[in-house]
Amino acid sequence: MEKTAERTLPLRQRGYDWIFIVIFCAFAFTSFASDLVNAVMSPDPNSGYFWARAVYNTYAKGNDPLLIANPVFMRAMTAISAFLFGPFYIVLVVAFIKGKNWIRPFALFYAGMIVESMIVIIAVEFAGDLPLFQTMGAGGVKSAAELAAKGLTPSLVVLNPAKFLLYNLPYKVIPLLLAVRMWRANPFSRGFA
Repeated sequence: MEKTAERTLPLRQRGYDWIFIVIFCAFAFTSFASDLVNAVMSPDPNSGYFWARAVYNTYAKGNDPLLIANPVFMRAMTAISAFLFGPFYIVLVVAFIKGKNWIRPFALFYAGMIVESMIVIIAVEFAGDLPLFQTMGAGGVKSAAELAAKGLTPSLVVLNPAKFLLYNLPYKVIPLLLAVRMWRANPFSRGFA
């Protein structure tokens, strides 16, 4: 039985990989720009920090009151995105460009982590968790009156589902596609005799 050797295909022969490269560059940017805002502060139209104003005005205002309220679990999840996933996206982009098969287990682990966290975020965003937040006093969210004073709806549910999904579904779909792309033991290599 003849053993088949494998070689790494150059990027030009892996056409669809450019899509992952571009998307993961964008994901790195959003991790460092927007997720960092919720990790260390809150979206705020009056902030001296440009990205806090940008996140508030372009995404959160009229759409995502939970992100504006920024309870502790949201700060933790966005900190993971800003400080763990952000750098990982850069490593992922380099691995895709250079065709490094060693990225596979890390990519599969990432895909599982991000899909799980997005399921939690989507469930909380659409179902609302204000009674839990009020009971726990999480993130300073204590009463409907406090939320109204901040211009937020008392339920903390998504106000614009289409906008929310437009911004957030890529973070669920792309990791699933990445898992499919990484399914082969050596995703960037092909056999030859």
